[in-house]
Amino acid sequence: MLALLKKKNPYGQAAHQVYAAALEHARSAAFYEEYGVPDSFDGRFDLLLLHVFLVMHRMLGEGGSKEVEGFNQALFDAVFADMDQTLREMGIGDMGIPKHMRKMMKGFNGRVHAYEEALTQGRLAGALRKNLYGTLEHPDEGKLAKMEAKALEMLEVLRAQSAGDILGGAVCFEEKG
Repeated sequence: MLALLKKKNPYGQAAHQVYAAALEHARSAAFYEEYGVPDSFDGRFDLLLLHVFLVMHRMLGEGGSKEVEGFNQALFDAVFADMDQTLREMGIGDMGIPKHMRKMMKGFNGRVHAYEEALTQGRLAGALRKNLYGTLEHPDEGKLAKMEAKALEMLEVLRAQSAGDILGGAVCFEEKG
């Protein structure tokens, strides 16, 4: 009943569409084969978070407007609603879900700050090594460099899209051509 009283985020549907596009793109085999991203739950989760971070970072480039804040919050909510469902499908019980969700949200927050700082300092490879490739003892440096270039390319593709299109749920991570 209290859920009925909660104001719905007007960007909820658009955020779900952007999340679905990020999820689909992050599932591309090339990330795991060509870029050496670990093909594991952690690797896939980290790659998805990188995609979500890139969208949020791009949108923050528009300034801290209420629209951008609302959209980014709705995108965060979409990610973690899906993660909750995924954990349940993996057989994590109701008692274990909050613990896992806190850990995942804390991880997301840490990655957002690490990626933001790394972009500012021009050191994205270091943040990718620690986070995206963090489960590998010795990531392939060539694939890491290739992934850094790919992430920066995806950010440029996002920057070329209008904020209005993204707020409307249309996003692309690759140049059309």
